[in-house]
Amino acid sequence: MACKLTRRQFMAAAATFVGGAAAGFGVPTLLKATGNSWGDLVGRFVYDGTPPERKKLKVDKDVDCCGKFDIRDESLMAGTDGGLANVYLYLRTPRVEVCPDLAESAPKQVKLDNRDCIFKPHCTAIWYGRQEFYIVNSDPVAQNVAFSPLGDTPANIVMPVGKDATYKFGRAQVVPVPIACNYHPWESAYILPRDNPYVAISVADGTFRIPKLPAGKLEFQAWHERVGYLGTSQWTKGRFQRTIEPGVNDLGTIKIDPARLEKK
Repeated sequence: MACKLTRRQFMAAAATFVGGAAAGFGVPTLLKATGNSWGDLVGRFVYDGTPPERKKLKVDKDVDCCGKFDIRDESLMAGTDGGLANVYLYLRTPRVEVCPDLAESAPKQVKLDNRDCIFKPHCTAIWYGRQEFYIVNSDPVAQNVAFSPLGDTPANIVMPVGKDATYKFGRAQVVPVPIACNYHPWESAYILPRDNPYVAISVADGTFRIPKLPAGKLEFQAWHERVGYLGTSQWTKGRFQRTIEPGVNDLGTIKIDPARLEKK
């Protein structure tokens, strides 16, 4: 004999099914810090070979201004000590709790400067939704800033001398977004918009730090402009998992085979 449901019973059963289905199909929930604890991830990227000499770039626009600078390729920045700069390392795990200290201390703007006929800094990141992209022109010639984030509003901003501009990203990106200057083709930079502040970019000596991560098992991504996902013998496609403990979590020295940085 069939069991008949009243309308109220049917609606209650449907709500229960939808909620259960959402959980069953993996709708992500917020990953909270274990025991309300936080840890830093640190390490050092090293170019495991003799660093190549940086190529001098062709400067054929606004030569009176830009020609006086020693403008060189920034796609591979390795020091004499092997330190590898401009490697992005960022959290890949979605929907994680953000330490309140980071939320409170995050600057309102992330700055990109057109200075000495290059972009400074060459690599940066932004916590989209909380931070604004602030662009200035410190050069005595007009500049241009152009970029096209995937699924977001493209930008092609004319920068007269002494002017500034702002842009707000509308979504996170999986990989850094290239930035170009249509006036000066040698200029390039990268920016990575994410929905959290857990991004590090290695500095001149190769070191990096992602502070105040939520304690627990997390997945990370390494990326470099020459090759995209930067893998190692242990990191397939530049990805790895690490259980973050409270305090400092040291990855040690991460040696990068020069062959892995050959331009594609």
